[in-house]
Formats: sequence, C-alpha cells, structure tokens
Amino acid sequence: MKRQAVSFFSTALSSLGALRVLGIPQGFLLFALLGGAAVPAAAQLKAPNAPRATGIFVPQAGGSAASPSQPQLRDPQGSGGGSGRSQLVDEVVAIVNSSVITRRELLDRADEIEGQLRAANRPVPARAELMPEVLERLVMERVQTQAAQEAGIRVNDQEVDRAVESVAQQNRVSVTELRAQVERSGMTWNKYRDELRKQVQVIRLREREVDSKIQVFDGEIDNYLAARGAAGAPAAASGPAEFEVAQILVRVPEDASDAQKTALRGKAQELLKQAQGGADFAQLAQTASEGPEAAKGGSLGYREIGRLPALFANAVVDLQPGAVVPEVIESANGFHVLKLVGKRTGGAAATQAAAASRITQTQVRHILIRTGPNMPEAEARRQLSTLRDRITHGSDFADAARRFSQDGSAQNGGELGWVSPGELVPEFEQAMNRMRPGEVSEPVVTPFGVHLIKVENRREVEVSPEKQRDFARAEVREQKLRAAYEDWMRQLRQAAYVEYRMNRQR
Repeated sequence: MKRQAVSFFSTALSSLGALRVLGIPQGFLLFALLGGAAVPAAAQLKAPNAPRATGIFVPQAGGSAASPSQPQLRDPQGSGGGSGRSQLVDEVVAIVNSSVITRRELLDRADEIEGQLRAANRPVPARAELMPEVLERLVMERVQTQAAQEAGIRVNDQEVDRAVESVAQQNRVSVTELRAQVERSGMTWNKYRDELRKQVQVIRLREREVDSKIQVFDGEIDNYLAARGAAGAPAAASGPAEFEVAQILVRVPEDASDAQKTALRGKAQELLKQAQGGADFAQLAQTASEGPEAAKGGSLGYREIGRLPALFANAVVDLQPGAVVPEVIESANGFHVLKLVGKRTGGAAATQAAAASRITQTQVRHILIRTGPNMPEAEARRQLSTLRDRITHGSDFADAARRFSQDGSAQNGGELGWVSPGELVPEFEQAMNRMRPGEVSEPVVTPFGVHLIKVENRREVEVSPEKQRDFARAEVREQKLRAAYEDWMRQLRQAAYVEYRMNRQR
C-alpha cells in the first residue's frame, strides 16, 4: 500500500486577526474574500458550481522564554476597560523582528476579545489565562504581516475598497453603515482600513507561498477512494481498512529549552525500548503517557487511514498488527511512541462502503440574525422566539425570512436548497438532522449568529463516480493544504526573532 500524507492539524487562520466588529466570526473576512481556506471538505457532495447562500455553509477551498524575575503580565486596572489606561507607561511587552508590541496594544486587544465573549453570553477567562494567548496571537499577526511586507506584497486602495465592500455585503449593510458601526465600536475608519490592508497582504502571501504549490495527483485520489470503498475506485471490495493505533505521548512545552527537549526525547526513547522489549504497552501508556487517551491504554480507537494524523498514518500503514513503530515520532505536541494494535476490514466498514454511493439530502430554509456588539445573543434569541411563535400560528416562514433574515438567502425566502452531509456548520447540521419535515426549530446558535431552521423535505440520492472523484480531489487538496499551511506557519515563527519582555507563565 502506498503511504498517504494525511493531516488533521488545525489551521492558524485565527492568527490573521480577523475583523472584530459587527460580530464577524474569526476568519469570516478571509472566507468572504477568498471563498474559503484550508477547511476539510469531507462529504462535501454539492455540485462545485451550484449556487449557495453565504453565512451558513462550511467554507470551501489556515522565542526566548522570559525570566521568572520579570513582571507578571496583568492589567493594572484588574479587569478589562480603558479606565486610567492613558496613565500607563506604554512599555514594550514583546519584540518581533524589527517591531514591538506594547502593553497598550495587548490590553486593547484583550478588551476587544472580552467584549466579544460577553456580547455572545460566553464565559470570559481570567486575565491571567487570557493575556498569554492574546500576546501569542499578536506575535503571529506581526510575523505574518512582516513576511508579507518583506516579500514585496502591496495592497492598493482600490483592493481595500473591494475588501470593505465585500465585508459590508456579507453583513447586509451599506459601506456607510459599516463605517458607522466600526466607529461606534471605538476604532477609527483609517485604522480599520489599515487592519484590512494587512489581512489582505497576508492572504496574498499565503496564496503565493502555500496555496499555489499544492498539487493533487490521480493516484492520490485513487488511494483516497479505495480507502473508503467508493465507486470508481480500484479494489476495496471488502470495505476500507481501519487501523487501531495506540500512543504514549511525552509532551514538550512550547517554550522548552534545547536541554529540556533532549531530556524529554531521551525519556521517549527509553519508553520505546521498554515497549520493544515486551513491556505491556497499554500499562506503559496508563502510567507514562500525557495524551488524553492514556486511561484507555493510549488507544485512539479504530480509524480509517485518512482519519489518522499524517505522521501516525505514514508510520503504521505498512506494519503488522502488534508491531511497535521502530522510532520515536516527533510532532508539534512532543514525542510519540506508537503501536499498531489492530487492523480490520469488513463489518461496519464494509457497510459504510456499501452505502458510500448514497447520501441523505435535506431541503432546508433558515432565518439568521447576526450577533455582535449591537445585537447580543440573548436579544437575537428573544426576537427569533417571538418570530417562531408567529410562524407556528400561521405566518409564512419564507415571507419572514425575506423580511428579517440577515443571510444572503433572505431574498429566496431563506431557501438553502438541497444540502448534503458536511456542507453546513456542525451546530446547524446537528439541529437540522434532529428535525422532521415541516418542523420549525427553536433558536439555534452557530458562529454566524442565531437561526430559525425549517426542514422542508428529505431524499436519498446516488452520487456518481465522477462526482465522487471531484469531491475526493477537493478533500485531498485541502488535507494537503492544511499540512502545508501548518508547516509554513511553523517555519515563519521559527525564523522570526521574538523576545518577550514579560513573564508569559500563567
């Protein structure tokens, strides 16, 4: 069997600093401008050129440690808010290559994030926990922006104008209304445009350095389809193979020194020797592993090869059940000792393969109210609950969607058409799947806001081999894009000079 490079690393899109006004979710601007990024396209079975509404479909295609003697990073006011902040000395909290991040920038960003969480009625972490995460986000934003500038990428005013128009259109407001809301949030319009310009710069850099270099070959599509027993794939008559992998994880702290890394690698090597020498792997995992599955003997459960992290998949794909991977595997989390516990085909896997060419589609409508500083989640829920009462007493759902929905589907009465599994964001899809045709949901919260959902109908449909290859190509590309984007981000971070002027320990 050929090795398959598969990755499920999460993307780092949030570090691009997506807009923090109008309740726009992290990364939303990027999708508005590009039509999507490195997001898995599993089960994306809608025709690639079919029209789709915005605001609900899954987007398609992501230093030196401070001394303990340094001051703890905290807001002198004790909590959010800018009261008295003008009296603060605007000291430097980090140096990123040739630029600095100031304490005022850090506190202002923390205020913005806390404001978003409160507006969404979500828990706000303690400042001691929040501030290190906010600082690292600022560092990554600065690293990417500097890389784009050094690469000579320029974004002119006309491109910024188009980006502004795109954001306004996505939020169903005019540019004038967008500007008013930005300024009410406390950000000047010029600063907003500057932030937008930086984001577009980074997007252009990523397109050039990562996206444009990803290629998908026919053999990779064949392997992907064969692993899932899909029609049109070579072999796989008995269903896709599933692998049970167990791991012992030795975690490496993000700011570990070279000496610490060497010591932790030595610990992993010793555990590998014990596993190779006949020690009970499950018992070793229970006592020594720092992974979340340690209590289960390190087992990750049975998974298809495409659902394993790339490093794990490549390490075990050619092994026989019971074999221990002969070397320690290093990842961003630390060092891994791996064992292939079992491998199977048929059974549930064969049943899934037999059903691979048929899917259930749902015909659905929705009404969306976007949440943000001017529309708290609780108020959106109240408005939609009132609207639901009217609909259940005879008002027309489509008419209400045209009048009140803030999604691009409003002009079509909230109609999203026939959607397939995996096309909608999970919160929406899970609520939709629990409903019967004709039913109207209670308010449903997703990253885009609060929705009322109405299921119109359901049907079973066949998926042609040609369509399966189209979707397989898209998913393989996005899996490769995720891995490439993660590697690119890591390389940018490692190449940057970052000096922290405060203690980042919580």
